Amino acid sequence: MITGMHPRDEEIWRAIDQGRRAIDWEAWFGCPEGAGYLSPAGHQVTARAVAGLTAFFNSRWLPKAVVPSPAPGRASDTFVGLGRHAPVLQFMDGAAPGAWVEAVRWWAAYAYLEEAAVPGIASVKRDARCDVTLSRFLHSQTQARLALMGAAHGLRVELEPAKASGGPGDVRIGPVFIEVVTFAEDQKFQDYERFRENVRAHLFALDRGRDIYWEGDLPELLSGGDFETWKKRTEEAAQQCAALEAAVDVLSSAGRRLTVHPGTAPQGTTLTGDTVESDQGRRLLSKVHGKCAKTAGAGTAWIWVEDHSGLFHFPTPFAEMSLAAKTDALADLLGPLLAEYVHVAGIVVSNAARRRLPLPPNEDALRPAAQGFRRGLPLDRVRETIMIPRRILLPEQTSLIARMCDAEANALDWALGKLGVPHGVASLLADPSTPQRVSPLWTP
Repeated sequence: MITGMHPRDEEIWRAIDQGRRAIDWEAWFGCPEGAGYLSPAGHQVTARAVAGLTAFFNSRWLPKAVVPSPAPGRASDTFVGLGRHAPVLQFMDGAAPGAWVEAVRWWAAYAYLEEAAVPGIASVKRDARCDVTLSRFLHSQTQARLALMGAAHGLRVELEPAKASGGPGDVRIGPVFIEVVTFAEDQKFQDYERFRENVRAHLFALDRGRDIYWEGDLPELLSGGDFETWKKRTEEAAQQCAALEAAVDVLSSAGRRLTVHPGTAPQGTTLTGDTVESDQGRRLLSKVHGKCAKTAGAGTAWIWVEDHSGLFHFPTPFAEMSLAAKTDALADLLGPLLAEYVHVAGIVVSNAARRRLPLPPNEDALRPAAQGFRRGLPLDRVRETIMIPRRILLPEQTSLIARMCDAEANALDWALGKLGVPHGVASLLADPSTPQRVSPLWTP
């Protein structure tokens, strides 16, 4: 059964699942009665965020983003995993406050940039609405986040600035011209993630009306008749567990064990996915190399890589390295591109996949050829950013980007203040002094 979700939200999401209602931002955030972690000011901000995100993306965007396309070959256009980041679905393990703050950050960045009439924000909005794909969403989010970070430092910012060779770039912050690259999972990761979403939806449906929960291993990637057979076995296991009030195991053909238990899931219960291997370093090098070549006519430019569970995807060896080791590794991998492309002032790789409370202390890794930053962001995100600058040539620009990375955690409170929320994130939570236990949303 669903535990911890408000009955009204259960009803809404059941209607969405059955196709009787389209998903919208109001359902995505959840009803106020179910968000007990928010203060009255937090509930007011939720209402503003729902209205603001609906207006920015339009009402048709979210259903397109999270509902798989029926057209052959178009399944990868949908945002695999976006729906599960909805605050209303993070009622287990105390993850809802962090998911809510992240969604508010999306709204606050767009709302501030529109209110401040930052040049180019209309183009970003148009592109985000027209290109309903994960890569475009990440691209637009990164443009807005970087612009907000620059504005918070009192710098003039511009979105979609003109290149020296004509055509738009991505962001200009003071004298710094930035081109954004999004780096997500390769097709193998996407295929398995999509399969895993289907598995979760199936198990979620089996929970309805039964006092049961699941833990253990999700199956390896199954298709066609193999997947249907596995689903039938889980249906039988759920029925048997509910009838006998006893745990029942379901084994996949590869021996992965999923267990259904009677009762309510204890805190910390997890489901573990399969491990999909890929040479992410080679993929990253190829993608950045291509971006360097395409921006040759842009004049002096920084390449900003926003990593979305690509290189930093757990449990890759790179993800488990220390910050200093990651910094050295990326400098070795990407540094030679600076010699090949003299117009590139530097390369930045950034990722905020980790979620942790309490947040770890800030960490810097000042290495011979690069600099790494690890910063905790409100409320439970850990961002790691590695900057590989061209040596000596542009020390002022390098210093500017370093200051932005150092103080990114303050940007949201600054934006909220500009939007009439003077006391920042802390004022929006019912009990901000009490840390919430947060586990990874869906760790493979």
